[in-house]
Amino acid sequence: MAKRRSSRRRTLSEEERAEKRAAERELAAKAIEELRSSEGWQRWLTVRRRFHRYSFWNQVLIALQCPEASYVTGFRRWLELGYSVRKGEHGIRIWAPCPPSKKKVKQWEKEGGDPHDRPRTFFRLVAVFDRSQVDPLPEFPGGPADLAPPASQPITGDGLAHLLDPLSRLAGSIGYAFRVETIDGRAEGLCHRGEEWIAVEEVREGFSPNAQIATGIHELAHALVVIDSQKDDPKLTRAQEEVVVECVAFTVCASLGFDTSGSSIPYMTGWSEGDEVGRYAALIDRLARRIEDALLEVEPPQDERGGEADIPALAAA
Repeated sequence: MAKRRSSRRRTLSEEERAEKRAAERELAAKAIEELRSSEGWQRWLTVRRRFHRYSFWNQVLIALQCPEASYVTGFRRWLELGYSVRKGEHGIRIWAPCPPSKKKVKQWEKEGGDPHDRPRTFFRLVAVFDRSQVDPLPEFPGGPADLAPPASQPITGDGLAHLLDPLSRLAGSIGYAFRVETIDGRAEGLCHRGEEWIAVEEVREGFSPNAQIATGIHELAHALVVIDSQKDDPKLTRAQEEVVVECVAFTVCASLGFDTSGSSIPYMTGWSEGDEVGRYAALIDRLARRIEDALLEVEPPQDERGGEADIPALAAA
């Protein structure tokens, strides 16, 4: 009788652990180093629009290893969705949370449950695979899950007009009034920090409801640069702030479904100097998440909803 293969992982030696940690640090350093080039920066922003719910570190890891990725999950999850990873495909390494085992939690409770000694969640690198690396399983019950991407929204359309109120509420939550009015001159939006208000142009010929939302996101990002500032954030010149805001608006609009194929990705080559490129990227990611959290869960009116598939995703680490 063949011996049953144990599912228990082999315990690594101290030397093997050290080698593993060194390899992980090297991978992380390489991912950040890629942001210094114009191409690497564009790859990260492009990846972020597809993986905005993933952690910043997982975004840069995906951008490094598989910049064309559009939907990733683990080997077993692909099987549950009705797909199999093709033989010979290499996994994309990202960080995944590993909560403490029930046994450890139970032992901790038995020993008094001191909050300072509670078993902690740790993170480890796991392999995930992109949809480009899998094939549908034949005769899968009910057929494989539909992986078609959501329909994009043209900037000239009105499919995201329902987000104007949530934008206004987000502005109000940080102490800014949000106004829709006719703006003199060429500007289509304004952010006045001294008087704490944001204004966007009224919808008119040549300025659609979707364009109004994109403008509001841009101006709100200007306000958040100051309101949401943290001590570790890089100090921004006026020109650098504008690029940060443009990057925030680009990736938020993309995550909402705007068709950004005709837009150039903002990039400032000066960021490649010194060691702050990762801090700039982390700042952009944090500000974008603040806006996305307020907008992405907002349902359009019933008659405007599409028939998009609800695809379960890997939990963001």
